[in-house]
Amino acid sequence: MASSIATALKENIDILRTSLLNVDIDLLTTNPTASPLFPYLTVVTVVLVANTLFRLTRTHPAIPFHVPVPEEALPGWKGGNILKNPSIQDPARPDQIICYDPSTGRHLATIRAHTKADVDVALAKARKAQEKWVKTTFAQRKIVLQSLLDFILLHQESICRVAARDTGKTMVDGKFGEILTTCERIRWTLAHGEDALKDEHRDPGLLMFYKSARVQYRPMGVVAALVSWNYPFHNTFGPLITALFAGNGILIKASEQVAWSTSTYFAQIARTCLEACGHDPDLVQFLVGFQECGEAVVTSGVDGITFIGSPQVGAKVATAASYNLTPCVLELGGKDVAIVNKDVDLAAVVPILMRGVFQNCGQNCIGLERIIVHESLHESLIEMAGSRIKQLKQGPPLEIENIDCGAMTMSGRNKALEGLVREAVKEGATLVHGGEGYVHPKFPDGQFFAPTLITNLRPDMKIAQEEAFAPIMAVFKFKTLDEAIAIANSTRYCLGSNVFSRNQKEGQYMMDRLKVGMSNLNDFGVNYLCQSLPFGGVGMSGYGRFGGPEGLRAVCHQKAVTMDRWPSLIQTFLPPVLQYPMNNVGDAIVVTRDLVNIIYAGWAGRVHAVFEILKTLLVGANQPEQL
Repeated sequence: MASSIATALKENIDILRTSLLNVDIDLLTTNPTASPLFPYLTVVTVVLVANTLFRLTRTHPAIPFHVPVPEEALPGWKGGNILKNPSIQDPARPDQIICYDPSTGRHLATIRAHTKADVDVALAKARKAQEKWVKTTFAQRKIVLQSLLDFILLHQESICRVAARDTGKTMVDGKFGEILTTCERIRWTLAHGEDALKDEHRDPGLLMFYKSARVQYRPMGVVAALVSWNYPFHNTFGPLITALFAGNGILIKASEQVAWSTSTYFAQIARTCLEACGHDPDLVQFLVGFQECGEAVVTSGVDGITFIGSPQVGAKVATAASYNLTPCVLELGGKDVAIVNKDVDLAAVVPILMRGVFQNCGQNCIGLERIIVHESLHESLIEMAGSRIKQLKQGPPLEIENIDCGAMTMSGRNKALEGLVREAVKEGATLVHGGEGYVHPKFPDGQFFAPTLITNLRPDMKIAQEEAFAPIMAVFKFKTLDEAIAIANSTRYCLGSNVFSRNQKEGQYMMDRLKVGMSNLNDFGVNYLCQSLPFGGVGMSGYGRFGGPEGLRAVCHQKAVTMDRWPSLIQTFLPPVLQYPMNNVGDAIVVTRDLVNIIYAGWAGRVHAVFEILKTLLVGANQPEQL
């Protein structure tokens, strides 16, 4: 534990040291609140103290383990042939996945695509391992999660480099999307997961006052997660953390786009962690493959499915899962908005919008696809954002330092994106910057799309309706709050939203009327860093939730249980008039009527019903039994 604390302290001190360069130290020491670094130092200090206290007071032991880093992710690697016009599948070898670095075109590996036979074997192994895992205690599961958290903290650079090599994302994007989110998922699960899965006691009602009522959350068995490629580490470990803590085994079908990072490093982290903690590594099964593999997972008989991807594929997953009535959680992308009200400080808001649009080169399910700005601020926003966008540096993040935007992970995207922009301009939009693929002078085989700013858009344009998943800042203007709401609600996607307004009442007014699964006021995407909250959308953005108590319970069977509260004093007794065979159906009807009135009628009705039911029971008791 001491080494982990020392590492955390050293990393934070290094950050502070870097930040202090070129800062007026005299101003910082004589008048700290006037220094531009003061807010940052305050936040870092609070986080550092809280993190150190958390580590010192934690009660979960950790088991260290080691996983070698693939050589392709090591600094200075220059191997691998450069592929021209690369594709992950060669028609001549349809059973192979061709893995390459999308920012350079360098070949990483060729991996066999898994088939239905592989899925069947994986499910059998996971089921056998889960029979033992389900008997573990929460304390034992917490050791696994704490060990995983410690490994991530110590090896976050390697994790980010592997993700960057396979997807073309920058290291900063990796720290945000791969590391920070995963660490917070583990922290929340360690702190609150057990409470979320405890038996939940419910009110039995007046009728059943002598019973205790509760809901039990029991693991489904073996669940599956079919996850997208944009954050290969987090998208893999997010559902894994949830499934394991709830007592499940899991099949993870990773996108073929990130087969290399998943199979060579991320899978080994999970399996080695389990083994080091004394558990069967077969509890987690990693699969990479094409459509056949995904279909086989969905129809394999797993007990629950989480799918992250497009609405088109999500609909097919739901259809296939329906044959076995397998419950699904579907997260199907979005067209998230940021509504910028007329009273905001653009100097503070524009940097947040930039991060929201260009994080991970726009390949972010809750990325800002639409900026809806009040007409009085439109020109200023375009000027401020435009000047920043023109300065963004793009290239391969592991080859060149100080890169803002990396590559497009999927090949062939530029043609479709250029078409969206070109069609919008033809229909009256104004292209301020970008709008086309970018050929890097030193790495011409990289898959880059230039950071783009386009404005004067209308909701009926194709670019306003289709999920771009790209580094495109698309700007709309509004006059009234209701117009902004109408623009925001004009798409079929209903995932997340963000409203910027100093007037809290107006901000709340807009948020309350947005047809989405999530909203943030004066921020972008922070609901996902609040892991106590459920994550998901409505409409074509899917259904079901992961994250928070709802996410843990989504991979559990919910079992309703009643028991006698005072078994030695009172138990259910059925009076003779209601016992089969009934001697007098008329009396039975009267008794049940009066029983309803005793519980639900007003006081006069209740008193009357008591006398009536006693009279009926006493008269019935004195009548001879009919033969």
